[in-house]
Amino acid sequence: MEGHRSRPPADTLREAAETLAASAEIVTEISAEAAAAVDPRLPPHRLRILLLIGRRRGLNLTGLARSLGVTMPRASRLCASMESDGLIERLPVRQDRREIRLVLTARGSTLLADYRALRADGIADAMRGMPREACAELLAGLRSFVSSLADPGDR
Repeated sequence: MEGHRSRPPADTLREAAETLAASAEIVTEISAEAAAAVDPRLPPHRLRILLLIGRRRGLNLTGLARSLGVTMPRASRLCASMESDGLIERLPVRQDRREIRLVLTARGSTLLADYRALRADGIADAMRGMPREACAELLAGLRSFVSSLADPGDR
């Protein structure tokens, strides 16, 4: 088939998935350390909200509630708390004033950037023992993996 990339065999996919899952556990630990190191400290639910809002421009309260698996009133209370701490803003949408769009404030953006920098530093520290060639291969593989996630038609 034209344009169709050859897919790896099932056993290779399984081994890659298990290896990626093991590395994800380590990265999760590094991420938790980074979240604990930012000031103010970010509890997991607040970090997840900042990450979602930072990644999904135009995210609304309904989408946040769905992503978190919580009720609308619970999502609204979480956002009210974060808004009172100056991390996010809840803005009515002009076309539908009942819809609430969520945006990071400058303080929320800075806190998220600090977290991401600490997380990247922790991951880089963990990778320092890798040979240069292996690091380059990992980077190429991860770029391909991220690209495949962005294009669900290839799955």
